[in-house]
Amino acid sequence: MNQRLGKTRAALRRHLVLTVTTTVVLLTVVAAGAAEFTARTVIRNHVTKAAPGLGEDVAVGVADDWALWDLARGSIPRLDVSSDDARVGRLPQVRVRARLDDVRLGDGGTVGGTHAEVTASTQSLATAIRTAVPAVPVSAVTTDPARGTLLASVGPGGAGQLTLRPVLADGKVTLAVDGLTLFGRSVPTGRLGMGEGALGPEAGAPKEYPLGLKATSVDVRADGLHVALTGGPAPLAGA
Repeated sequence: MNQRLGKTRAALRRHLVLTVTTTVVLLTVVAAGAAEFTARTVIRNHVTKAAPGLGEDVAVGVADDWALWDLARGSIPRLDVSSDDARVGRLPQVRVRARLDDVRLGDGGTVGGTHAEVTASTQSLATAIRTAVPAVPVSAVTTDPARGTLLASVGPGGAGQLTLRPVLADGKVTLAVDGLTLFGRSVPTGRLGMGEGALGPEAGAPKEYPLGLKATSVDVRADGLHVALTGGPAPLAGA
C-alpha cells in the first residue's frame, strides 16, 4: 500500500514539474514573440516617418527575420518595404517595392542605399489627371507601350484624347503633353488649363523624393507606368 502511494506521489511530482516547465516555455515564447512584434513595429515607424508617402498599408520585412536582434544592434543589413497605397508626386495609390540596404538607427539614422520599383496603374494615372485638371472629365486612361505614351479620354463622352509622354529629367518623372484632339481635330492644350504643357508636381509637394531616391528609368507598359529609382547614402528621418 505504501509502495503504491509512493509511486503515485512520484508521478504527481513529475507531472507537476512537466506542467511548470511547459508553462515557463510557453511564457518565454509569448514574451519573445511580443518583443519581436514590438521591434518590427519600431522599425516600420522609422521607415514611414522617413517616407510618409508610403501610406498606411506598409509592410516592412527584415532580411534575416530577426528584427529584435537588429534593433538592439542599431544596424539592419536589409529591409524589404512594400505598399500598394503609396503616393508619388501626383500619382495616388501606386504600388511600391523597395529594398533598403545598410540601415543604421540612432544618431539621426542613415540608409546606405535604396532601390525601388514604382508601378502606377491606369486608374492611378486617371486620378492624377483629374486632380491636375479638375474642370475636365477624364473617363479612362489607356497605354501605348509601342509609342511610350499614355492616352486619356477626356471631355463629355470621352470625345477628346489627351496624349501624355513620361519624361525623365534630373532624377524625376513628369508627364509632358504630346497633344490634344477633339473629335479627331488637334486643339491647343491651353484649353485644359495646362499652359506649361506638363503634369508636374503639385504645389507645395516636396521637391525631392524621400531617402535620396532618383528616378533612373521609366517605362510605359500595358498595366500602367513603371518607374525604377535608386538612392545612395541618405539620412533616415525619424530614426
